[in-house]
Amino acid sequence: KLRNIEASTHGKFKSATLDITYPVSWGHEGVEAKIASLCAEAVDAIKGGKNILILSDRALSPTQIAIPAVLALSAVHQHLVREGLRTATGLVVETGSAREVHHFAVLAGYGAEAVHPYLAMETLAAMHKDLPADLSTEKAIYNYIKAIGKGLSKIMSKMGVSTYMSYCGAQLFEAIGVNSETTEKYFTGTPSRVQGIGVFEMA
Repeated sequence: KLRNIEASTHGKFKSATLDITYPVSWGHEGVEAKIASLCAEAVDAIKGGKNILILSDRALSPTQIAIPAVLALSAVHQHLVREGLRTATGLVVETGSAREVHHFAVLAGYGAEAVHPYLAMETLAAMHKDLPADLSTEKAIYNYIKAIGKGLSKIMSKMGVSTYMSYCGAQLFEAIGVNSETTEKYFTGTPSRVQGIGVFEMA
């Protein structure tokens, strides 16, 4: 629906999909090159009239590596803030890496207005017959979405945040095991008192 939103909104909303994977042949240093091109693509898309950007790792394959979703998201989010374009678009993350409530909370905290956990949903569709309750595919996925929603509400209420809009991009986190250089560049404003690895080690 979001990919084809232009047709149903008479052109008021237009979406663009940004691929967050890069070729294995680029090596571990390819991650920085891909993030830089992602940021440039995001700016170009917005200037071209797109107001929903979908960051997707669906192109993941034996020859394509995915940038961790939160890294790609935060890099684009921070870049758009610096360029003064962040309020001109919504950021949607389509990732197979989001499974647990905390994954969704981190993505939300770093700027995701919406998350599509396609792998979790496909997994439920494949295994719903083996679950203890008599669930249809739709019911299993509905229950999963409801549980994630309740989990997010619980996390937000503990932080004293009452709406998703307030939580989105709030970065109410501290990095553990990530060095200051990486947090300053891609997770700007996030404290990292323990230090740790950089972006190349992640790759």
